[in-house]
Amino acid sequence: MRISELSKLSGISQNALNKIYHNKTKGIDFDTLNKICNILNRNTQEVFEFTPD
Repeated sequence: MRISELSKLSGISQNALNKIYHNKTKGIDFDTLNKICNILNRNTQEVFEFTPD
C-alpha cells in the first residue's frame, strides 16, 4: 500500500507517515499506531520491527 492511500484511509497526513516510514520521528502516538494497524489488519509486531541501538 502506498503512503498516499494509507493517508486517505487513515486521516494521517502523508508527511507524518513519511516520517514514520523513514524513521525520522522520535515517537508515534498510540492513536496513530492503532489507525495504521487497523487499516493494514495487522498487529504492531507485524507492522514495526524493533532494532536495538
